[in-house]
Amino acid sequence: MFDVSFQEVFIILLVALLVIGPERLPKVARTMGLWVGRARAMFNTMRNEVEREIQLDELRKTEQQLKRDLDMKKEFKDLDRDLKQEMKDDAEVGRELERELTAPLEKPAATRGGQRKEPELPADGNRAKGRAGGNETEQAPEGDDERKA
Repeated sequence: MFDVSFQEVFIILLVALLVIGPERLPKVARTMGLWVGRARAMFNTMRNEVEREIQLDELRKTEQQLKRDLDMKKEFKDLDRDLKQEMKDDAEVGRELERELTAPLEKPAATRGGQRKEPELPADGNRAKGRAGGNETEQAPEGDDERKA
């Protein structure tokens, strides 16, 4: 703080001894020591309070950041839950579409006498190939096949 050398302190004490006198010098020295001690204590107290305020401010910032992170985590959980629900809904729609598309192919054709006849497959035996190309072949009524034979 102050750059005071030993020589300067010695000159100040010599002047104080001459001005105050040898009888009152110890009492003045004690009083000065008390005042300096109180000033140091006050300075330390103020420094500690400033440090606490700085730490408190940092803690508040950390708390706000944690709250933001927690809110983001909740949002991610909500988004994840919504996404899973949409995936389930889409899967159900896909299954329903598959059922609707395959239902006409899976219905067995009824023949005379109550016997079932399996639907005829294309020449290569692949039912899906006919659908994929959009070339679903309509089957002639079964009675017509038997009449031609």
